[in-house]
Amino acid sequence: MRTKTKASPSRRSATESAGVLCGTDFTENARAAAEVAALLAQHWNVSLTLAHASPVPGWPSARKALGKEAARIRSLAPIKIESEMLDGDPDEALVARAEKPSTRMVVVSSLGRRSPARWFLGSVSERTAERAPIPTLVVRSAAPINAWIRGERPLKVVIAFNFTATSDSALRWVNELRRIGPCELVVAHVDWPPEQASRLGVTGHMRLVGNPPEVQTVLVRDLKARATELLGTTEFRARVEANWGRPDIRLADIASEEQADLVVVGSHQYSGFERLWQTSVSRGLLHRATMSVVVVPTRTEQRHGDKAIPWVWRVLVSTDFSELGDHAIPHAYAALPQGGVVKLVHVVDPYALPNGEYVQGFKTTKLEAQHRKLVEAALHKLRALIPPEADERGISTEIEVIEHGNPATAIAKEAERFGADLICLGTHGRSGLSKTLFGSTAQAVLAAIRRPVLLIKPPAV
Repeated sequence: MRTKTKASPSRRSATESAGVLCGTDFTENARAAAEVAALLAQHWNVSLTLAHASPVPGWPSARKALGKEAARIRSLAPIKIESEMLDGDPDEALVARAEKPSTRMVVVSSLGRRSPARWFLGSVSERTAERAPIPTLVVRSAAPINAWIRGERPLKVVIAFNFTATSDSALRWVNELRRIGPCELVVAHVDWPPEQASRLGVTGHMRLVGNPPEVQTVLVRDLKARATELLGTTEFRARVEANWGRPDIRLADIASEEQADLVVVGSHQYSGFERLWQTSVSRGLLHRATMSVVVVPTRTEQRHGDKAIPWVWRVLVSTDFSELGDHAIPHAYAALPQGGVVKLVHVVDPYALPNGEYVQGFKTTKLEAQHRKLVEAALHKLRALIPPEADERGISTEIEVIEHGNPATAIAKEAERFGADLICLGTHGRSGLSKTLFGSTAQAVLAAIRRPVLLIKPPAV
């Protein structure tokens, strides 16, 4: 019996009714941050909670100062303002208060101090932004943000991106900014050259400056595709740079070169000693960036509950010309009901010859010619395997014979170069002892790549 499940209300509708939480210590920087928080709350038509935290609870002077600051903000923006005294260290109290579902964003200034731990674990704003369960805006310069909210100018935003779920969250959240007003977006990625060379199978001497052209092309292509999918627009600039040092330092420099008003970065929710040992780009940017920073957390429920359905436009399928390998090809085309590109590949050993023979020793001119005939024959076979109705469905096909001694490695690296949204492979589906005895190209590809893989078992007889 089938049952219908009624869809639950979206998290977005709940978020849009939640208010803004602003922490203050009554300094000039905190006053400027509170003005930004008030303008955001006014734009979103939500309430603003102005909070002051102290390890010493109930100081009358602090309560008086908080009430005075709330009255000042109330005179600047016609919104509902609440004030709260929080007990405990400022960062811990703000993070705990942000756990309430009634909170949409935390806003803090950049110069709060908590001694002596500040020198080891960062300032109040850094600690709050790293641990808060919701996006946190650390305000360093309020003027450009205020002018943008008032519609006086676009906001210049640099998004730190590294092709992970963490940076996906940050890039997706930028749409919140675009709903407020015009934004000039730069999506910045800093790569480590040895990692990319290994991933894409690029050989030869490593450059000290910049990426090899083939690496740069792939990274820019993939960044643009991912950013377009998450932002829903192509109105951004992609900036990809090779870097042998720490990525947070270079990203902070890029933000300065772009004269950004704001940097947006994702963050893992590390805690305790884990925070001390895990490297963190968000922590580095919070510490080094000279402009305001928004840190967008990646939480378990967000990763599992808020995922958009991905588009599949590029599918790589490999065949060894066996019945099983060829059986995967129609399934690759079936994965593109809206059209797209299928890359059909076959891997040959660089020393393979016709009739199942291999070069023994050095290749002569005659042996090279025989090898080329083998490659041409493979290309002909690949063309013959393209389904006749592919063009009618708006699916184009690329074919390639890859010369490599390890089929799994060749397929994995070609999938990266091609930018495959899906890899389609035939498999016997062996397990246990039979898998150990016979091995599996499909299993080796699964172990070597993070892209989605569709395994096609042989048809039932």
